[in-house]
Amino acid sequence: MLNGPGLIRFEWAMVGFTLILVLLRLYARCFITRNISGSDVMVLFTWLLFAIGVMEDHVTYCLGFFHGDVLAYTVNLPDSFDDKNALVKILQISFTSVLVYLATLWSIKLSLLLFYYKLIPNTLPYLRLALHITSVVLGISFIIVILLNTFWCLPVSRNWSIDKSLLCYSYAAFEPYFVSAALHLLTEFMLLALPFPLLKYLQLSKRKKIEVGILFALGGLTIIMTIVRVIVLGLSVNAVIASIWSTIEQVCGMIVVCAPALRVYVASILPSSQVGAESVGNHLSSEHDRWWVLRRRGSGAAHEMLRFPRSHHSESAAWECLPDKQSSSVNINVSQREVGADVDVSTSSEDLKITNSPVEPEVEVTVGTAA
Repeated sequence: MLNGPGLIRFEWAMVGFTLILVLLRLYARCFITRNISGSDVMVLFTWLLFAIGVMEDHVTYCLGFFHGDVLAYTVNLPDSFDDKNALVKILQISFTSVLVYLATLWSIKLSLLLFYYKLIPNTLPYLRLALHITSVVLGISFIIVILLNTFWCLPVSRNWSIDKSLLCYSYAAFEPYFVSAALHLLTEFMLLALPFPLLKYLQLSKRKKIEVGILFALGGLTIIMTIVRVIVLGLSVNAVIASIWSTIEQVCGMIVVCAPALRVYVASILPSSQVGAESVGNHLSSEHDRWWVLRRRGSGAAHEMLRFPRSHHSESAAWECLPDKQSSSVNINVSQREVGADVDVSTSSEDLKITNSPVEPEVEVTVGTAA
């Protein structure tokens, strides 16, 4: 597999795999949860960058790179090509492909960041402050790595020069590589640690907190792949190996950003598992954002059936069916997303009405207990 044709097949297979993940995420957010956001748009943009990077590798392969002994950016590279025009094109594409690769990694981070902005409420000021700090560090680090990898060799045209006296490949230089890797790892650790303080605010069982924690911990997968890539490439200058590990790293990042949205498919297969990272925000409680709770009483015990936030903001007026110890059928008819706070409970028929007085009822919930 560690050859040019194997690399190209592997990269295009990963493009197809990640496309499936992205389409599943977009379908879930558009048609199942109906809660599409900027994070979803960013995921699609990230996939496009990833596909462009793979396309650039394919073009360089077609021009003669990744063939035979032409597997590294060394001072002897010009001697390996009879067609100097093809070599110039390969070097130009290689120069831009590194920038596309870095943009892909930071786009993955931005997608996670946008998700966290939606997830972390304003009622947790210290966590929001940490989120803002992470955003600033993310932006500054991206500017640094792009400038460093663009202008390390001056003039920039030296990156594709075939004159041995002028050879300078910024994308193969020691300093830009390890500075970029260090900033990449720093921001990955910041993003990994950011959501875990949320767990103590979640009104969930211990098991479901563990499930959500595992979703958050998936970010560690990208960190592991980055560390492996840095170590492997520090010991080898083989461009095929470098491309394979870079591809794996990007794919792991795509898995991480798509996993929370894909949780809805698991919930449809395993109905007992109702809570994923996408609904974490609906389980937060604080002094400033309380929940209205509707309960059905039976057999001497109160079973929590439905709850919704007291806020009238449309984004937070999300309905949830919570697990009940008894078999029930729940029908919900919501004509408008904005609901009121007057609750009328008819205990005899177990019909629950939520009205937005003095106007006509906008939301009606009927709970029927199965025989």
